[in-house]
Amino acid sequence: MKTLKPQDNDDRLVSLNELRSAIDVYMDIRLKINGTEWYIGAPQGPRIIASDDFSYQFKTNDPDEVLDYVINGKKIRDQWREIEVIAM
Repeated sequence: MKTLKPQDNDDRLVSLNELRSAIDVYMDIRLKINGTEWYIGAPQGPRIIASDDFSYQFKTNDPDEVLDYVINGKKIRDQWREIEVIAM
């Protein structure tokens, strides 16, 4: 897994399209949203969104469903600017 730094000394996404493209090609993505780590990827089968301890998982093969997934009352697509990229 490649560690991504979109801009020097920055761990934020450059655009929503950057995240959507990574989801669309089934990249393994680790993000931090409001202090909680999340995983988006397809380790064995359909793509999943999982909380940091994998205690909760949402399965989908649609990138838009991933972006519409609600975390802390907001869709991922509506909070992409605040998301910290751990690895992509």
